[in-house]
Amino acid sequence: MIQDHLGLCFRMGFWHHRWQTQQIGWHRDVYNDLLTKHWGSIGAVDGGEVLVPLCGKSLDMLWLADSGYSVTGLEFVEEAVQAFLQENELEAENSEFGNHVLHRTPPFRIFQGDVFDLKEGDIQADAWYDRAAMIAIPRESRVAYVDQLRNLTKPDAVGLLITFAYPQEEMDGPPFSLSDDDVRQLFSDGFVVECLEQIDLGDEKERGLSQVTSSVFQIKRI
Repeated sequence: MIQDHLGLCFRMGFWHHRWQTQQIGWHRDVYNDLLTKHWGSIGAVDGGEVLVPLCGKSLDMLWLADSGYSVTGLEFVEEAVQAFLQENELEAENSEFGNHVLHRTPPFRIFQGDVFDLKEGDIQADAWYDRAAMIAIPRESRVAYVDQLRNLTKPDAVGLLITFAYPQEEMDGPPFSLSDDDVRQLFSDGFVVECLEQIDLGDEKERGLSQVTSSVFQIKRI
């Protein structure tokens, strides 16, 4: 089990099983249109380093690299890292980094291991991108996650966060509901939060959800 001292209550085995059985419905085989629409407006440093927590095998990392950024992914599951490398015909040099395995293949590097084991300064990214990380983390661990974003980014870093919100009582998650109010509260200390877009996704009856929304936030450290 991942360290529980910060209240992180989901098990590595759950995510390993999802990858091994290819139950990865969150993965998209195209670039995220909200990323391509809004990234250019958030003020990320040209050519800087972008942190992508719980990156999986996201094609969005390719888009960021093609846009001139170096990309640093964080991922718990080895199967996800290997899928990203193999499907994109990338050969990585692997080394130990504390409790992590560090996969390097410029402009990518991926830290495989417990996100919460990384220490302040291990990574100092200029920007970060989160489409499916925070909604994969239980509510009780979100403050620790925001603290890690602060620890692993520069003092003037900017982020793009895409959320998924629904009545939490209608589904256990993951994905867990993350409301606009949740975002503003979580980033209330040391950040400026601006909602760039909110999308009404209607209902998702196949999941038993009566109402689903998605919001896009620009989040700057101050």
